[in-house]
Amino acid sequence: MTGVDDNGRRDGPEDVFTEHLEHPRNTGELPDPDGRGVFADPGCEDTFYVTIKVKDGRLAEVRCRVEGCRSAAACGSILTELARGRTLDDALRLTNADILKALGGVPDPADPRPNLGADALHRAVFDYLGKLVPSAGWTFWLQAVGEVTRVAEVSDAAPPNFPRLAEVSVFPRFVPALDGLEEGGLLWVMWWMHELPPEARQTLRARPRGDQARPERGVFTLRSPARPNPIGLALVRLLERREWRLLVDGLDARPGSPVLDLKPWSEKDAADRGGPPGQSTNRTTK
Repeated sequence: MTGVDDNGRRDGPEDVFTEHLEHPRNTGELPDPDGRGVFADPGCEDTFYVTIKVKDGRLAEVRCRVEGCRSAAACGSILTELARGRTLDDALRLTNADILKALGGVPDPADPRPNLGADALHRAVFDYLGKLVPSAGWTFWLQAVGEVTRVAEVSDAAPPNFPRLAEVSVFPRFVPALDGLEEGGLLWVMWWMHELPPEARQTLRARPRGDQARPERGVFTLRSPARPNPIGLALVRLLERREWRLLVDGLDARPGSPVLDLKPWSEKDAADRGGPPGQSTNRTTK
Protein backbone atom coordinates (compact mmCIF):
# COMPACT_ATOMS: atom_id res chain seq x y z
CA MET A 1 0.00 0.00 0.00
CA THR A 2 1.24 3.44 -0.88
CA GLY A 3 2.28 5.45 2.16
CA VAL A 4 2.32 2.41 4.47
CA ASP A 5 5.06 -0.11 5.20
CA ASP A 6 4.69 -3.76 6.26
CA ASN A 7 5.24 -2.86 9.90
CA GLY A 8 2.23 -0.57 9.95
CA ARG A 9 4.07 2.73 9.88
CA ARG A 10 2.26 5.38 7.86
CA ASP A 11 2.72 8.94 6.68
CA GLY A 12 -0.17 10.87 8.23
CA PRO A 13 -2.82 10.35 10.95
CA GLU A 14 -2.75 6.81 12.31
CA ASP A 15 -6.15 6.36 13.98
CA VAL A 16 -8.11 4.75 11.12
CA PHE A 17 -5.27 2.76 9.63
CA THR A 18 -4.06 1.42 12.98
CA GLU A 19 -7.58 0.41 13.95
CA HIS A 20 -8.06 -1.61 10.76
CA LEU A 21 -4.54 -3.00 10.96
CA GLU A 22 -5.00 -4.32 14.50
CA HIS A 23 -8.71 -5.12 14.29
CA PRO A 24 -9.61 -5.95 10.68
CA ARG A 25 -13.31 -6.21 9.88
CA ASN A 26 -15.29 -8.63 7.73
CA THR A 27 -12.41 -10.99 7.05
CA GLY A 28 -12.65 -14.36 5.34
CA GLU A 29 -15.20 -15.37 2.74
CA LEU A 30 -19.00 -15.54 2.77
CA PRO A 31 -20.60 -18.98 2.45
CA ASP A 32 -22.60 -19.31 -0.77
CA PRO A 33 -21.89 -15.73 -1.95
CA ASP A 34 -23.86 -13.99 -4.70
CA GLY A 35 -20.61 -12.84 -6.28
CA ARG A 36 -16.92 -13.58 -5.91
CA GLY A 37 -13.93 -11.62 -7.21
CA VAL A 38 -10.20 -12.27 -7.07
CA PHE A 39 -7.48 -9.86 -8.10
CA ALA A 40 -3.71 -10.16 -7.86
CA ASP A 41 -1.55 -7.44 -9.37
CA PRO A 42 1.56 -8.90 -11.04
CA GLY A 43 3.48 -5.94 -9.64
CA CYS A 44 2.86 -6.85 -6.01
CA GLU A 45 2.43 -9.98 -3.90
CA ASP A 46 -1.00 -9.11 -2.46
CA THR A 47 -4.10 -11.06 -3.54
CA PHE A 48 -7.61 -9.97 -2.60
CA TYR A 49 -10.58 -12.35 -2.46
CA VAL A 50 -13.88 -10.46 -2.18
CA THR A 51 -17.28 -12.10 -1.68
CA ILE A 52 -20.61 -10.27 -1.64
CA LYS A 53 -24.28 -10.76 -0.79
CA VAL A 54 -26.77 -8.54 -2.65
CA LYS A 55 -30.22 -7.48 -1.44
CA ASP A 56 -32.53 -5.01 -3.19
CA GLY A 57 -29.77 -3.90 -5.53
CA ARG A 58 -27.29 -3.08 -2.73
CA LEU A 59 -24.31 -4.84 -1.19
CA ALA A 60 -25.81 -6.24 2.01
CA GLU A 61 -22.65 -8.10 3.06
CA VAL A 62 -19.04 -7.82 1.94
CA ARG A 63 -16.08 -9.84 3.12
CA CYS A 64 -12.46 -9.77 2.04
CA ARG A 65 -9.74 -12.36 2.48
CA VAL A 66 -6.22 -11.16 1.80
CA GLU A 67 -3.06 -13.07 1.06
CA GLY A 68 -0.23 -10.62 1.54
CA CYS A 69 1.18 -8.06 3.92
CA ARG A 70 -0.55 -6.62 6.99
CA SER A 71 -1.12 -3.33 5.23
CA ALA A 72 -3.08 -5.12 2.51
CA ALA A 73 -5.27 -6.69 5.19
CA ALA A 74 -6.08 -3.21 6.51
CA CYS A 75 -7.02 -2.18 2.97
CA GLY A 76 -9.33 -5.17 2.67
CA SER A 77 -10.95 -4.27 5.97
CA ILE A 78 -11.73 -0.66 5.06
CA LEU A 79 -12.85 -1.80 1.60
CA THR A 80 -15.65 -3.89 3.11
CA GLU A 81 -16.89 -0.94 5.15
CA LEU A 82 -16.77 1.45 2.21
CA ALA A 83 -18.58 -1.01 -0.07
CA ARG A 84 -21.30 -2.30 2.25
CA GLY A 85 -24.66 -0.63 1.62
CA ARG A 86 -23.69 0.76 -1.80
CA THR A 87 -25.72 0.18 -4.94
CA LEU A 88 -24.04 -1.96 -7.57
CA ASP A 89 -23.29 1.13 -9.67
CA ASP A 90 -21.72 2.91 -6.72
CA ALA A 91 -19.67 -0.16 -5.85
CA LEU A 92 -18.19 -0.11 -9.35
CA ARG A 93 -17.22 3.52 -8.83
CA LEU A 94 -15.24 2.74 -5.68
CA THR A 95 -11.53 3.11 -6.50
CA ASN A 96 -8.23 2.22 -4.92
CA ALA A 97 -7.72 5.95 -4.42
CA ASP A 98 -10.88 6.02 -2.28
CA ILE A 99 -9.50 3.22 -0.12
CA LEU A 100 -6.16 4.96 0.24
CA LYS A 101 -7.87 8.22 1.19
CA ALA A 102 -10.07 6.51 3.78
CA LEU A 103 -6.98 5.07 5.45
CA GLY A 104 -5.14 8.38 5.34
CA GLY A 105 -2.48 7.07 2.97
CA VAL A 106 -0.25 9.25 0.82
CA PRO A 107 -0.42 8.82 -2.99
CA ASP A 108 2.83 7.82 -4.60
CA PRO A 109 3.38 9.30 -8.10
CA ALA A 110 5.55 6.29 -8.94
CA ASP A 111 2.63 3.93 -8.23
CA PRO A 112 -0.53 5.57 -9.63
CA ARG A 113 -2.60 2.36 -9.51
CA PRO A 114 -1.77 0.39 -6.37
CA ASN A 115 -3.61 -2.87 -5.73
CA LEU A 116 -5.76 -2.10 -2.68
CA GLY A 117 -8.75 -4.35 -3.32
CA ALA A 118 -11.11 -2.28 -5.50
CA ASP A 119 -10.47 -4.44 -8.58
CA ALA A 120 -11.46 -7.60 -6.67
CA LEU A 121 -14.66 -5.89 -5.55
CA HIS A 122 -15.49 -4.93 -9.14
CA ARG A 123 -14.98 -8.51 -10.26
CA ALA A 124 -17.30 -9.74 -7.52
CA VAL A 125 -20.02 -7.35 -8.72
CA PHE A 126 -19.59 -8.43 -12.33
CA ASP A 127 -19.68 -12.08 -11.24
CA TYR A 128 -23.04 -11.43 -9.60
CA LEU A 129 -24.39 -9.59 -12.63
CA GLY A 130 -23.30 -12.40 -14.92
CA LYS A 131 -25.34 -14.88 -12.87
CA LEU A 132 -28.31 -12.53 -12.60
CA VAL A 133 -28.59 -11.77 -16.31
CA PRO A 134 -26.85 -14.57 -18.20
CA SER A 135 -26.44 -14.23 -21.94
CA ALA A 136 -29.02 -16.38 -23.71
CA GLY A 137 -29.98 -16.50 -27.37
CA TRP A 138 -30.20 -12.96 -28.74
CA THR A 139 -30.39 -11.32 -25.32
CA PHE A 140 -27.14 -10.57 -23.53
CA TRP A 141 -25.65 -8.14 -21.04
CA LEU A 142 -22.74 -5.74 -21.36
CA GLN A 143 -20.50 -4.20 -18.74
CA ALA A 144 -19.62 -0.54 -19.00
CA VAL A 145 -15.90 0.20 -19.23
CA GLY A 146 -16.34 3.76 -17.97
CA GLU A 147 -18.69 6.71 -17.95
CA VAL A 148 -19.02 10.22 -19.31
CA THR A 149 -18.26 12.35 -16.26
CA ARG A 150 -18.34 15.90 -17.64
CA VAL A 151 -19.75 17.61 -20.72
CA ALA A 152 -19.29 21.28 -21.61
CA GLU A 153 -22.58 23.00 -22.42
CA VAL A 154 -22.72 24.29 -26.00
CA SER A 155 -25.44 26.51 -27.43
CA ASP A 156 -27.56 25.09 -30.25
CA ALA A 157 -26.60 28.21 -32.19
CA ALA A 158 -22.90 27.31 -32.09
CA PRO A 159 -21.30 26.50 -35.46
CA PRO A 160 -20.68 22.80 -36.29
CA ASN A 161 -16.92 23.16 -35.80
CA PHE A 162 -17.27 24.71 -32.32
CA PRO A 163 -15.42 22.55 -29.73
CA ARG A 164 -17.67 20.11 -27.89
CA LEU A 165 -15.57 19.03 -24.93
CA ALA A 166 -16.32 16.09 -22.68
CA GLU A 167 -14.48 13.93 -20.16
CA VAL A 168 -14.59 10.14 -20.21
CA SER A 169 -13.49 8.30 -17.06
CA VAL A 170 -12.43 4.69 -17.54
CA PHE A 171 -13.12 2.34 -14.61
CA PRO A 172 -9.99 1.20 -12.71
CA ARG A 173 -9.97 -2.41 -13.87
CA PHE A 174 -9.95 -1.32 -17.53
CA VAL A 175 -7.18 1.31 -17.31
CA PRO A 176 -4.52 -1.13 -18.67
CA ALA A 177 -6.57 -1.26 -21.87
CA LEU A 178 -5.62 2.39 -22.49
CA ASP A 179 -1.93 1.54 -22.92
CA GLY A 180 -0.69 2.94 -26.22
CA LEU A 181 -3.46 5.51 -26.59
CA GLU A 182 -1.96 8.65 -28.15
CA GLU A 183 -3.11 12.20 -27.49
CA GLY A 184 -4.21 14.09 -30.59
CA GLY A 185 -5.50 10.96 -32.31
CA LEU A 186 -9.07 10.07 -33.29
CA LEU A 187 -11.12 7.65 -31.25
CA TRP A 188 -14.50 5.97 -31.61
CA VAL A 189 -16.61 6.18 -28.45
CA MET A 190 -19.66 3.97 -27.97
CA TRP A 191 -22.01 4.76 -25.10
CA TRP A 192 -25.46 3.92 -23.74
CA MET A 193 -28.00 6.76 -23.87
CA HIS A 194 -29.16 6.16 -20.33
CA GLU A 195 -31.64 9.04 -20.09
CA LEU A 196 -33.89 7.62 -22.80
CA PRO A 197 -37.22 6.55 -21.19
CA PRO A 198 -38.06 2.83 -21.44
CA GLU A 199 -41.07 3.44 -23.68
CA ALA A 200 -38.84 5.14 -26.27
CA ARG A 201 -37.10 1.80 -26.81
CA GLN A 202 -40.34 0.56 -28.35
CA THR A 203 -40.09 3.15 -31.12
CA LEU A 204 -39.65 1.62 -34.57
CA ARG A 205 -40.78 4.55 -36.73
CA ALA A 206 -40.23 8.29 -36.26
CA ARG A 207 -40.07 11.56 -38.15
CA PRO A 208 -36.58 12.86 -39.00
CA ARG A 209 -35.50 15.31 -36.28
CA GLY A 210 -39.07 15.30 -34.99
CA ASP A 211 -40.22 17.38 -37.96
CA GLN A 212 -44.01 16.84 -38.18
CA ALA A 213 -44.00 18.00 -41.81
CA ARG A 214 -41.88 15.02 -42.85
CA PRO A 215 -43.17 11.45 -43.19
CA GLU A 216 -42.25 8.75 -40.69
CA ARG A 217 -39.35 6.42 -41.43
CA GLY A 218 -37.91 3.37 -39.76
CA VAL A 219 -35.55 4.28 -36.91
CA PHE A 220 -32.78 2.19 -38.46
CA THR A 221 -32.64 4.86 -41.20
CA LEU A 222 -32.46 7.71 -38.65
CA ARG A 223 -30.04 9.00 -36.04
CA SER A 224 -32.76 9.43 -33.46
CA PRO A 225 -31.87 8.21 -29.94
CA ALA A 226 -35.32 6.58 -29.70
CA ARG A 227 -34.63 3.03 -30.84
CA PRO A 228 -34.62 -0.55 -29.47
CA ASN A 229 -31.02 -0.27 -28.26
CA PRO A 230 -30.11 3.37 -27.48
CA ILE A 231 -26.44 3.15 -28.37
CA GLY A 232 -24.55 6.30 -29.30
CA LEU A 233 -21.45 6.32 -31.48
CA ALA A 234 -19.11 9.27 -32.02
CA LEU A 235 -15.74 9.88 -33.58
CA VAL A 236 -13.84 12.18 -31.23
CA ARG A 237 -10.39 13.67 -30.93
CA LEU A 238 -8.41 12.77 -27.81
CA LEU A 239 -7.04 16.07 -26.55
CA GLU A 240 -5.50 14.88 -23.28
CA ARG A 241 -5.14 11.79 -21.14
CA ARG A 242 -4.63 11.94 -17.37
CA GLU A 243 -4.36 8.35 -16.17
CA TRP A 244 -7.97 7.08 -16.45
CA ARG A 245 -9.48 10.42 -17.54
CA LEU A 246 -9.79 11.27 -21.24
CA LEU A 247 -10.56 14.79 -22.44
CA VAL A 248 -12.17 14.55 -25.88
CA ASP A 249 -13.67 16.89 -28.47
CA GLY A 250 -16.79 15.89 -30.40
CA LEU A 251 -18.75 13.80 -27.89
CA ASP A 252 -22.40 14.81 -27.43
CA ALA A 253 -23.28 12.26 -24.74
CA ARG A 254 -24.95 13.26 -21.49
CA PRO A 255 -23.08 13.24 -18.16
CA GLY A 256 -23.39 9.87 -16.47
CA SER A 257 -23.72 7.96 -19.75
CA PRO A 258 -22.12 4.49 -19.47
CA VAL A 259 -19.29 4.04 -21.97
CA LEU A 260 -19.43 0.64 -23.68
CA ASP A 261 -16.28 0.66 -25.77
CA LEU A 262 -13.40 2.72 -27.17
CA LYS A 263 -11.74 1.97 -30.50
CA PRO A 264 -9.06 3.75 -32.53
CA TRP A 265 -9.91 5.43 -35.82
CA SER A 266 -8.16 4.05 -38.90
CA GLU A 267 -7.56 5.20 -42.45
CA LYS A 268 -10.14 2.64 -43.60
CA ASP A 269 -12.75 4.48 -41.54
CA ALA A 270 -12.06 7.62 -43.58
CA ALA A 271 -12.66 5.78 -46.84
CA ASP A 272 -15.81 4.04 -45.57
CA ARG A 273 -17.39 6.85 -43.59
CA GLY A 274 -16.77 10.23 -45.10
CA GLY A 275 -17.71 13.41 -43.30
CA PRO A 276 -15.66 15.46 -40.86
CA PRO A 277 -13.98 13.71 -37.89
CA GLY A 278 -15.75 14.36 -34.62
CA GLN A 279 -19.28 14.31 -36.07
CA SER A 280 -21.30 11.81 -34.03
CA THR A 281 -23.62 9.31 -35.66
CA ASN A 282 -26.26 9.56 -32.92
CA ARG A 283 -27.62 12.71 -31.32
CA THR A 284 -29.10 12.53 -27.86
CA THR A 285 -30.98 15.80 -28.22
CA LYS A 286 -32.76 15.29 -31.52
